[in-house]
Amino acid sequence: MKRFLPFFLATLILSCSAKNGAQEGEWRYLYDMGLSSFYAKNYSEAIAHLYRASKVAPEEPKVWNALGITYMEVEEFKKAEEAFRMALVANPDFSEAKMNLGILFFKTKDYKGAIKNLEEAIADETFDKKHMAFYHLAKVYKELGKREKYLEYLRKATAYNPMFIDAQLELGSAYMDLKKYDEAEDLFKSLISNNFTMPNVYLNLAKVYYETGRLEKAKEALRMVLENKQANNLQRAQAYELLSKVLVEEQKRTVISRFKPREVPKETNTPPEQTTSSEPARNHSPIQEEKEEVKKRGKFGIQIAAFSTRKRAQRLAERLNGRGLSEINIVESAGIYKVIYGNFETRRDARRELERLKRMEIYGFIVEVD
Repeated sequence: MKRFLPFFLATLILSCSAKNGAQEGEWRYLYDMGLSSFYAKNYSEAIAHLYRASKVAPEEPKVWNALGITYMEVEEFKKAEEAFRMALVANPDFSEAKMNLGILFFKTKDYKGAIKNLEEAIADETFDKKHMAFYHLAKVYKELGKREKYLEYLRKATAYNPMFIDAQLELGSAYMDLKKYDEAEDLFKSLISNNFTMPNVYLNLAKVYYETGRLEKAKEALRMVLENKQANNLQRAQAYELLSKVLVEEQKRTVISRFKPREVPKETNTPPEQTTSSEPARNHSPIQEEKEEVKKRGKFGIQIAAFSTRKRAQRLAERLNGRGLSEINIVESAGIYKVIYGNFETRRDARRELERLKRMEIYGFIVEVD
C-alpha cells in the first residue's frame, strides 16, 4: 500500500493543478470577451461575460472592477457599487476600484464619499492613474462651488499627465470663464505645439483671440476648424457663429475708424501710423515675431514627468542623466515635482528636441520655463 501512496498524491496534485489551470483559462477568456464587448459598447453582452467570470473567479479584483465600470455605464449604480466593493474585498489595496467607487459617488452626488475614495486612490504612490483621480476630484469641487480647489486639482491632473487631453481642455475652459486669457492662450498653444490639433483646441483658441480683440488671429484659428475634416456639425456651427461675431466687430471698427477725426501731429516730420486691417500693422517676419514671443514669454522646456515627492523626481532625473540628458531641472509647484529637460530659445527648437526624444522612447510635453 505504501508504494501506491506517492503515486496517489502525485495524481491528486496534477489533477488539482489541471483544474486550477482550467479555471484560470475560463475566467480570463470570459474577462477578455467582456472587455471586448465593453469597448464595442455592447454592454448587455459585456455584463453577461463579466458576471460569469466573477462566478468562476470571485477572488479576482479586476473582474469585479470591470463589471462595476460596465454597470456604471448603463446607470445600474447600486450594482456598480456592489461590484467595486467586491473588488476591494478581494484586494483592499486595489486603488483603481477605489477611484472608480469615487467616480460612482460623484455621479450619484455623494460628494463626501467621492472625496474620501478619490483621496485614498491618490495617496497610493504605486497607482498609475492618479491623473484621472485628480481630474474627478476637481469635478467634485466644481460641483461644490469651490473654484480654487477645482483649479488646483485640474492643474495637478495636467501636471501628472500633460497628455491627458480632457483635463487640459477643461482647465483651458476654466481659465476662459475666469477671464484668465493669457493662461488659456498658453495652454491651447502648448497643446497645438504638441500635435493636439483637434478642432475644439483651435475653436477655444479662436475664442481667446476674439475676447482679447485679436480678430485676424481669431479668423485664422477658425479657418483651421472649418478646414478640418474631423470637425463635427456642432463644432462647425460654433465656428460659423463666432466668425459672424468677428466680422461684425471688424465692421464696427471700420465704421469707427472712417468717421474718427484724424489728429495732425504737431511739429514732427513723422507720418501718422497707417493701419489697413482690424489690427495694428505688423511688418515683422515670422522669425522676428518668434523672437518677440521669446522675449515676452520666456523660454521653453520639455516636461518628462511629474511626481508627488522630490525623491521620485530625483530618481528619474538621475536615470535621464544616465541616458545623456544633462540639463534636467526639478520644479516644484503646488506640491507637484515636475521633471523638466532643456532650456530652448524658441518653441520650434523645443519641438525638434521633442521629436529626437521620441526616437529614444522618451516622451514629454513642451512647457514654458523661466
